[in-house]
Amino acid sequence: MTPGRWGREDLREETVMILVCGATGDLGGRIARLLVSEGRRVRALVRPATDATGLEDDGIQVIRGDLRDPASLDAAMAGVDTVITTANAIGRLLAGAKDLTIAAVDGEGNKHLIRAAARAGVRRFILVSAAGLNEDLARLSPLMAAKWAAERALRSTSMQIVLVRPDMFQEVWLAPVTGIDPAAGTALIYGRGVLPHRYVAIDDVARLCAHLAVVADPPQVVEFGGPEELSRMQVVAAFEAATGRALKVRHVPDAALSIGHRVLARIKPEVASLMGMALFFDTHPGTWDDGPLREAGIEPRPASAFIRAAASARV
Repeated sequence: MTPGRWGREDLREETVMILVCGATGDLGGRIARLLVSEGRRVRALVRPATDATGLEDDGIQVIRGDLRDPASLDAAMAGVDTVITTANAIGRLLAGAKDLTIAAVDGEGNKHLIRAAARAGVRRFILVSAAGLNEDLARLSPLMAAKWAAERALRSTSMQIVLVRPDMFQEVWLAPVTGIDPAAGTALIYGRGVLPHRYVAIDDVARLCAHLAVVADPPQVVEFGGPEELSRMQVVAAFEAATGRALKVRHVPDAALSIGHRVLARIKPEVASLMGMALFFDTHPGTWDDGPLREAGIEPRPASAFIRAAASARV
C-alpha cells in the first residue's frame, strides 16, 4: 500500500500482535485477513459458541471471549500492541438474534474492552465509529449513543487512539436491509432523500483500518466517505437506470422517523437506531470526502459501481 500523509509504516510493528474484535463479521474479517496477508500477527476475539474455523484456516489466532464478560478479556490482551474493534450487535439483532443487546455489546461491552486494553498496556486502539457522530446523532440512535460513549471513554485513556468514522456503507444503505430492493421493484426513501452522501465500500474501510493499524503516526480522527456524492433519490434513479425498470418509491416522512426512533428505542433499539440515523442524515449534510482513503493509497469504489454490480446480481 502506498504511504500517505501519515508517514511510512513502522517496520518494527511486523512482529507485534494485533487484536481484532469483530473478526467474524464482514468488516472485521476483512481487516484481519488483510493484516495477515501483509505478514502481520493477528489475533481474533471470538465468542465461545461462534465457529471460527475460517479465521484459523487463514492463519489468524483465535481466542475465546465475550465483550459482555470482562473477565474473559484479559487473556485476549496478553502481548497485544494494537486493538481494532468493529464489534457491534446491530447486524445480529436485525438478523433475529435474541441473546444480545446494543446496550450490552456496543455500550458496556466496548467499555469493558477499553478498560482491558488500558490495563494490559495496549499502545494503539482503533475504534470504527461513524461519520458525523456528535451529541445530536447520539440522541437519535441507541447505536450511535453507544459509539459516542466509547469515543469519550477512549479519550480518557493514555492509549494512542484512532477513531475511524466512515460514511454509510454501500452494502448496508444501498441494499434491501434498508429498503433499496430492485429485485422486488421497491425503494424506501427516508424523509426527502435529497441531501447527497458519500456511501463508502466496506472493502475500502477495511483497507484503511489495516493501514491505520501499522502506519507510524495516524491521526486521532479519520472521517471520510466514498468518491461520489449521491442523494437517496439519485440512488433510486441509478438503480432504475441499471435495471431498466422503475422502482415503486415510498417515502417515510421525517416526522414518522422522529416518532419511530423514540417509540422503539427501548423495545427495538436496532430499528430505532436505523430510523434515527436515517433522520439525521436526511437533515444533516456531510462535510467529509474521500481524501483519507486516497492519502492512504486506496482507490475508493464509487457508489454507482456498487449499484451496477448489485443491480445485475439481483435482477
